[in-house]
Amino acid sequence: MSESERVLNKIRESDAVILLRKLVKIPSRNPPGEERELAEYVMAWLKEEGVDATLVLEPYIHRPQVVATIKGDEGRPTLVLNGHLDVVPLGDVERWSVDPFGGEVKDGRLYGRGSCDMKGGLASMMLAAKAITESERRLRGNLLLHFAVGEEKGEPGTKTLLMDKGYTGDWGIVLEPTNLTVVTAEKGLLWLDVEIRGKPAHASTPELGINSIEKAADFINCLRGYREKFGLKQHPLLGGAVCSVTMIEGGIKENVIPGSCRVTLDRRLLPGETLDEVEAEIRAILTQMKQQDATFEGIISRRGEGFAAAEIPVNSYIAQVVKEAVKKVTGKLLQPSGAAYGTDARNFINDAHIPAIIFGPGDPAAAHTYDESIAISQVVDCSKILALTSLTLLT
Repeated sequence: MSESERVLNKIRESDAVILLRKLVKIPSRNPPGEERELAEYVMAWLKEEGVDATLVLEPYIHRPQVVATIKGDEGRPTLVLNGHLDVVPLGDVERWSVDPFGGEVKDGRLYGRGSCDMKGGLASMMLAAKAITESERRLRGNLLLHFAVGEEKGEPGTKTLLMDKGYTGDWGIVLEPTNLTVVTAEKGLLWLDVEIRGKPAHASTPELGINSIEKAADFINCLRGYREKFGLKQHPLLGGAVCSVTMIEGGIKENVIPGSCRVTLDRRLLPGETLDEVEAEIRAILTQMKQQDATFEGIISRRGEGFAAAEIPVNSYIAQVVKEAVKKVTGKLLQPSGAAYGTDARNFINDAHIPAIIFGPGDPAAAHTYDESIAISQVVDCSKILALTSLTLLT
């Protein structure tokens, strides 16, 4: 039996079910940001399995992060496995047919909030580290595990670990659900609020006012031409850029011509687009409308910081190593892939300049849904792929 086979044989489905069920049973919703109990459990579990782990009380002292390390030789490369502790809220509990925190197993799937996004990924990281430690296989390089807070709200958990605390490395794997597909590119995001200002008046004499909701409708119509223009931009893995109207708020009373209406835009960026350029494009639409209608007034502002798209070459070393591990474990040959959503991979690629991929168990379509679930077989396979990747890169 080879060294790698000896390590992989220590990863068992029964252990995956026990661990993932426990992770799901511990609520870690964000908001409100209740990751503490889960962080403390993860640290205790890792220590019990012989893996060095510590709590990191930044950026939020009451919402600890966890960093675990299997140390190799000084000066050798480091692989970082990254996952987030937080999950989204439940939504309408009445629409769940299973206990959201029960970890029920049925037909090869484990159910519960966060099972897919992304406690399945956390379990895979933990089981891989456990298998390597149990096997007493000496790593020449270092294996670093991040259990970050705040990903679901775009908070700087991973960024703090990388940029402020120095828990960095030479390669990164972000364990978001990808159906065990290697993702090397993701879109960026910018949220914009556009306040359309009008003039209030009594609804019986609308000619005395300027109806901001009607002006907002004109603005939304103009966005259609904008979509056609930037929709010509294409990326081989990500497709086209996207701009969606996601919220409208206006009016104060039934019989008052509205003096203000706010339109919120969700703009997904392609690699090469900048936040400033995208904001300038929307400003140009407002300027054009003002030139055509002197009564039109639109004020633009950002909602949150936003972030640029992130990508690494499809033939980068980390992507090739993981693809080879996938082939050995599952027999599948992977094609290049991208993600329409954003992840903490951007903190690796854009902030820390570390080549990183997105790769993890679970179907992205199951994330954030009622009766969220994950195939247990994918958690097991992912654990083996992570262990094999670690052995390839670090021995």
